[in-house]
Amino acid sequence: MKYAKSIPKTDLKRRESLLSKGWQPVKEAPNLLIAIVLSFPFMIMNALITYFVLRLINPNSAAQVIHIITAPSWEFTIRYDYLLYLILLVLVHEFLHLICIPNFYKSTETFWGIRPWGVFVYTNQELRKSRFLVISMVPFITLSILIPAILGLLGFLVVFILVLVFFNAIACSVDMLNFFTILVQVPGGSRIINNGFESYCM
Repeated sequence: MKYAKSIPKTDLKRRESLLSKGWQPVKEAPNLLIAIVLSFPFMIMNALITYFVLRLINPNSAAQVIHIITAPSWEFTIRYDYLLYLILLVLVHEFLHLICIPNFYKSTETFWGIRPWGVFVYTNQELRKSRFLVISMVPFITLSILIPAILGLLGFLVVFILVLVFFNAIACSVDMLNFFTILVQVPGGSRIINNGFESYCM
């Protein structure tokens, strides 16, 4: 695993090499900004999934969410510890991606870095479709479904934790866009490889 200042750009020579070996390009967003725009429907979908899970596990917490959304006015208190928890959430989110990458700690094709918009994890490793889907889904399943479900059953879902849970659900929208892009376009049992913002399958 290596540190990188930014997500590696598309390598044109590698693109030619992959195409010559029979790898097929996946139709996807050409950059992060467009991916974010295209992922807006998934923001809504993720938030709704998280809400209905809460409604099943802890109706009181679900009612709190509706109360916050429908309140006539909102008042925010910015505290340093809240910012630290938010940063910790982003780090845990990316760490969950990272630990699902095979042999990430030994890999010379796996990168991590810090950008103004947050932390990122990226790999050029060849992955099976099933592994790619797991890597994409784990932060959403863990942080916006499993953990709030457990905390809801235990009665520990305070308002600030609910905010973090839904923040993560919304932030997972690009992950979900990638998930459905690969799920729909790539045949089962295929392998996937990244080259910058381009993905190829075979």
